[in-house]
Amino acid sequence: MDDPIWHALTVEVRRAVDAYLAVGRHVHAIKAIRDASPEPAPGIRACNDLIADRMAELGLLPNGPVPGKA
Repeated sequence: MDDPIWHALTVEVRRAVDAYLAVGRHVHAIKAIRDASPEPAPGIRACNDLIADRMAELGLLPNGPVPGKA
């Protein structure tokens, strides 16, 4: 995954985010990303875009475009 926010996270936080996404806890995933990111923390939209990309990478979304992405 080529996202600067994702690469700034520790391996432990990345694993936690993946675990949250696997069980549909998107808000928890966003909170984990924001809490672990250096200041200034990324906005909700940037986190939401990141988790949408991560879910697609993990195969957690049906095939097709990600909603809200061009």
